[in-house]
Amino acid sequence: MTAVAASFLTLALLLLQSAEAVQSFNENPDTSAINKQTRDAYTGSRRNPDLSVILAHQALSASRSTEYKKGIADASLALGMAYLAKYNKGDSARYYNELALSTYEETGDITGKARACYGLAYVYSFRGDYLNTEKYGALALRHFEEAADHRGIINSLNVLSYVARQQQDLEKARGYLEKAITAANDVKDTLSLAEATNNLGNVYKEMALFSQAIDSYFEALRLWELKRDTAGMSIAYGSIGLAYLYQKNYNKALEYSMKHLVLSEKRGDLWETAKMCNNIAQIYNARQIYDSALIFHRRSLNLHRQIDLTTGEADACHNIAATLLYMGETDSAHWYGNRAIEIATEKGLAIPPSYFLMLGNVEQYLGDYRRATDKALRAYEIATEREMPLVISDASLLLSDLYGRTGRMDLAYRYLREHLQLKDSISNDEFLKQVTRMEIQYDFDKRQKEAEYIQMQEKLVRDQKIKQQRLYLKGLGILLILVALISLLYLRHTRLMAKYSQIDLEQRLLRAQMNPHFIFNSLCAIQNLILAEKPQKANAFLTKIAGLIRNILENSREEYIPLEKEIETLRYYMDVQQLRFETGFEYKINVDPSIDPENVSVPPMLAQPCVENSIEHGLLPGRDNGLISVTYSLRGGLIMLEVTDNGIGREKAAEASQVMKKQSISTKLTEKRLEHFRKILKEKEISYEITDLFEGEAAAGTTVVIMLPFKRIYA
Repeated sequence: MTAVAASFLTLALLLLQSAEAVQSFNENPDTSAINKQTRDAYTGSRRNPDLSVILAHQALSASRSTEYKKGIADASLALGMAYLAKYNKGDSARYYNELALSTYEETGDITGKARACYGLAYVYSFRGDYLNTEKYGALALRHFEEAADHRGIINSLNVLSYVARQQQDLEKARGYLEKAITAANDVKDTLSLAEATNNLGNVYKEMALFSQAIDSYFEALRLWELKRDTAGMSIAYGSIGLAYLYQKNYNKALEYSMKHLVLSEKRGDLWETAKMCNNIAQIYNARQIYDSALIFHRRSLNLHRQIDLTTGEADACHNIAATLLYMGETDSAHWYGNRAIEIATEKGLAIPPSYFLMLGNVEQYLGDYRRATDKALRAYEIATEREMPLVISDASLLLSDLYGRTGRMDLAYRYLREHLQLKDSISNDEFLKQVTRMEIQYDFDKRQKEAEYIQMQEKLVRDQKIKQQRLYLKGLGILLILVALISLLYLRHTRLMAKYSQIDLEQRLLRAQMNPHFIFNSLCAIQNLILAEKPQKANAFLTKIAGLIRNILENSREEYIPLEKEIETLRYYMDVQQLRFETGFEYKINVDPSIDPENVSVPPMLAQPCVENSIEHGLLPGRDNGLISVTYSLRGGLIMLEVTDNGIGREKAAEASQVMKKQSISTKLTEKRLEHFRKILKEKEISYEITDLFEGEAAAGTTVVIMLPFKRIYA
């Protein structure tokens, strides 16, 4: 039985049990049975919200039929929490939590009122309505304190801290979390202590107190590991990943962030998955791999839209704008930056100053210094009001640059000086806190040594010179070890970077070869042949494209493949193109007799981009009886690959299509691969050249000549 079938069977059994329970409610109303079902629905609302909705509706129906007020309130609360876990975009979560609250108020159930207020706080937080979030969070805290519910008190303090963070009141957020940590310690609630400690690390990070943030993250991980809480551990992994990001240890940052992403996806936690996609995108931005960063930012945007979290959607638009700015796509960056501010404004949210700062940078690149200055000043004023040193520093630097460009040198100097002062202050803050710890330890050691000094004064005088000499020798030895270790790490880092660069290049090549439009159009062509009742032709088409895809996937794993395999893949590709377009073009593949295709291996997938350009841009736009000739021959220790077509030429192709005005991605990747081989083999003759052919003054086609390295399989 498959896992999917097993899960459906389990759900069916649970539904059958719940149906039998409802029947027993109708025959013999039993409040204990209702209470059990509502407890199951409430406790399972996060793990399986769909089942909880069914169970809670059944319990609600049974409670209403017997006018059982507690059952109505509990079932409504379970429904509210289940719809909240489903990120329901309607009003179901709010409606049922409000229904629960009003019913609990009728019955005077303090704990019930507290839980309903807590649920409403989360409902409004997902809507970005922080005014109501804070209102219901404070009510939940008051009711939990009245009921002496320690876990509820801690959870409410966490919610209030989250609101304060969103409102950029970091001191207030820290105060709430310190109270939550104290409460968790008092009752020895390890899981609540871990969550509050991790949240405190987030606040420290935003306050630029990176040392305290790192300490908090690792302490939270230790606490979650004690309880073997995988959900909490995944959150800690994400936080530690961010800590490594700030330390510029990008490999470790990506490693821990990916651990968090995998665990969040397994749990189906869309909120955590969205946040982690954003963190991974930041890592790729820091490594200047902007296309990968853009993929994860857009995934984060889609997830925030799916869970209807306005603040997350606005932040994702802001982050996409920043990445597009790095990529030089200023118009798109400008649109996304404005969209982030529009979303925040529409929902009445406090706009982070970083939104204005990023737009100021975009408008500077666009040459609109007046608008850029307005945005930078707006960011500077908000950040100053909210005491955000990192943003103030960045805004000061931008203002200095803008005033310098517009001839306001006095203001340029003033803001540059402020930027440098803030930069030094932020850097020194980390250093000073480390020094403080060392001073505390030093004071302790000093007092201990003073007590020992009275007893050992004479011995210390005798041995002082010997110890000093040993200290010098140890210091020299440690220095030599450190130099050797740093040298080894540098060499290893260099090799790893070269390896990762090669892997990234091969992955990009594979994406370029597996052109989604080509595969989609080919499959559509097969579908048309089937619908036209041409099964034999459809079967031939399908066989060839299957062989082509298989070869591309196999070849992309190898640095060299037999020439025979490369030619087979090339034939598959051109046969598929002939079947797709039925243009009547022909092709020839010639191999020099001195080359044994079975005994010679070459880098894979270098001929296909050339052939693709010949077909797509040379033959298809307007050439009948097209011909492509592919020739392999030996030239001075290299293999010369020559691809010739009788197409319309590059100039006319450019007039026919705007696409030709930009060099294709596959061509750029081919040149990068050849550059890679040229460096590692130290072979200057490896090259890539395109030549236009003419008959008189008329274009007669194009020739591409590539000088390839090769290896002999057998000596």
